[in-house]
Amino acid sequence: MRSTGAARAGRALSSAALVVVLSLAFHLLAGGAAPAASTLAGLAAVCTAASLPLTRCPLRPDRLLVLLAVAQVVLHLTFQSGAHHAAHGHGLPLPMVATHVLATVLTALVLRHGQALLRAGLARVVRSRRLTPRPVPAPPRTAVAVSRPVPPVVPATGAATGRAPPLPVRS
Repeated sequence: MRSTGAARAGRALSSAALVVVLSLAFHLLAGGAAPAASTLAGLAAVCTAASLPLTRCPLRPDRLLVLLAVAQVVLHLTFQSGAHHAAHGHGLPLPMVATHVLATVLTALVLRHGQALLRAGLARVVRSRRLTPRPVPAPPRTAVAVSRPVPPVVPATGAATGRAPPLPVRS
């Protein structure tokens, strides 16, 4: 099934946003600094342009992981330079590496299974809206005051009237 250019551009844009947002979130989680908003916008644009050709056909999981790992390295280095911080020294700290690896795996899972999950969820919502009848709200019931004459209360004199127990019989 061939997709339109607009659909491919939408997938590329959403994929790039996912890559940048998850990478930044895990980068911050590991104690990294946030870059300027202009740096993030530039990264999103570059990631969108880079992912557009990749939307033509599905990628094998191993190839997707390699591409995402490279993206994580590039994003990490850009975050660090965009935040005007010095380099880490002789290597990356373990928490930073671990969080970027987690971001890579999570991004790969969302990209591989996200579209199927979205379609299944959308189909469920559509089915539930179509097949489940919606209750029609009943009009509110209001009490209407009616003026009727109320008969006077007559004291009961016998077993047939009133709600009291029957009177004893005297002979």
